[in-house]
Amino acid sequence: MFKRLFQYFEQKTQLIGATLLIIISVISNLWAPVLVGQTIDQLIGRNQVDFPQLTRDIVLLIFVYLGGNLSLWLATWSTNEIAYKGVNRLRHDLFAKLNYLPLRFFDTHPHGDVTSRFVNDIETISDGALQGLLISIQAVFTIIGSIIVMFNLDWLMALMVLITAPLSYLTAKVLTQKSHHYFKLQADDLGSLNGFAEESIAGLKTIQAFSHEEQAQTEFENRNQQLYQTGFLSQFIASFANPTARFINNVMYALIGLTGGLRAITGQITVGEISSFLIFATIFGKPFSDLTNLTSQFQSAFASAKRIFHIIDLPEEVADPTTPRVIEQVTGNIDFEQVKFGYEPSQHLIENLNLHIKAGQQIAIVGETGAGKTTLINLLMRFYDVTGGAIKLDGIDIRQLTRENLRRQYGLVLQETWLFSGTIRDNIAFGRPDASLAEIKEAAQESGAAEFIDKLPKGYDTLLNAENNNLSIGQQQLLTIARVMLANPPMLILDEATSNVDTYTEAKIQQAFNRLTHGRTSFVIAHRLSTIRQADLILVMDHGNVIEQGNHRQLLAKNGYYARLYHSQFED
Repeated sequence: MFKRLFQYFEQKTQLIGATLLIIISVISNLWAPVLVGQTIDQLIGRNQVDFPQLTRDIVLLIFVYLGGNLSLWLATWSTNEIAYKGVNRLRHDLFAKLNYLPLRFFDTHPHGDVTSRFVNDIETISDGALQGLLISIQAVFTIIGSIIVMFNLDWLMALMVLITAPLSYLTAKVLTQKSHHYFKLQADDLGSLNGFAEESIAGLKTIQAFSHEEQAQTEFENRNQQLYQTGFLSQFIASFANPTARFINNVMYALIGLTGGLRAITGQITVGEISSFLIFATIFGKPFSDLTNLTSQFQSAFASAKRIFHIIDLPEEVADPTTPRVIEQVTGNIDFEQVKFGYEPSQHLIENLNLHIKAGQQIAIVGETGAGKTTLINLLMRFYDVTGGAIKLDGIDIRQLTRENLRRQYGLVLQETWLFSGTIRDNIAFGRPDASLAEIKEAAQESGAAEFIDKLPKGYDTLLNAENNNLSIGQQQLLTIARVMLANPPMLILDEATSNVDTYTEAKIQQAFNRLTHGRTSFVIAHRLSTIRQADLILVMDHGNVIEQGNHRQLLAKNGYYARLYHSQFED
């Protein structure tokens, strides 16, 4: 995990430069205690001070500290840049992966949990990387340099330091390994809580309408309590690491002071060297203390990294063919040949479906909820691939086309509207960013959206917020219809496109659709059967199968499933 995560922060030139600056800072920190010891040894007694040498040592000490701090500041700036660029690449890869994941992933993963990986998990990795890069490099060189200098000063006291300092690190490491399990649970619980909160906020009106506030609050408190417990346990166990390391270091410090004092009495070491050694003992112990502090952050960062790499490692959509066929001019003939499909491999929703749709026909798809209407649309646009048989567009298996080439042939209007933060003009021009304002206004006029847009103070320059709370659901739907009308695609798919508008507006949109679909192959999913009476072909679906097909009059004459469905809407 560390090697894989480190690849995102590997900028060789900058990393080498930062390492050199850290080495300079470490050398300065190691040189300074030696100069302090030499300065103390100049203070032999009254009238026995070598002031010229003392002055030189103090001036040199000042420059050493200045140089070390300046190098450390530059190294910090450089490692921060490395860390932020690495996190930027990681976030880029995560978002790029989401663009190529099959629709099945979004059907089975809460959006709030996915958002949590972008925000909370990336920030956790960022915090760990920012501190980890600098402190880890600094700690390694400080430990190596301290060992060399301490053995030159006094080998016995150096051995005492070598024994006790790693002991504090190992003790802390055992504790942090215990906490790793809880850090992973904490990241999962945080994603779960964010997902629930996002869903509850989005559906707050429904929650209040059904007086479900207490149940929602209870569910939130349960998830929040679960996050509290895992967060508390992870931090509680990890919090023992630093105090334990400090305790061992303090014991070591006392032992060195005692041993150094005895050796100074026997003349084996000077007072200045004892002072230098006590400073070195602190310098040597500090990296271990810092590393123990970092360990809990690293554990949390690695737990977050696992959640991110879990998505990055997921299989993408079936790749486009290496030598794809290209459709430039679509006629609009579509054939379903022995099509089989199931969301689960062991359970087929559609079995041996055969259809022939002529170019320019308007196809209406009706049936009860769960009959497979939207599934048919998902297969047409390759949001899902068939598990058997083939779907052909103008005689070409759609799997031989790139998804981009295929989907550009369709204009899609869904029941669930999607508008982004931006102006009304930008939202309508989403499919044709180069469209002129006149073309945008024409599309809005045809869809019926111009009527309310013209009443807005800023008209087409009106800003929409992320949730589009300043427009009604019906108005949002009109904008998505205008978007498709502006794109003017060869074929159309309308999935309950008029379900959120009133009857008067629906009639206006239907007239616009009739103009738009004239001469184009189009698919209309509708529960209001009054809107599809003029369709050339009506497909009646039930449990993934087309059980009836024909035009409105033919199906009524059969007095079958469609007739019962139709009469149930217009008769008591």
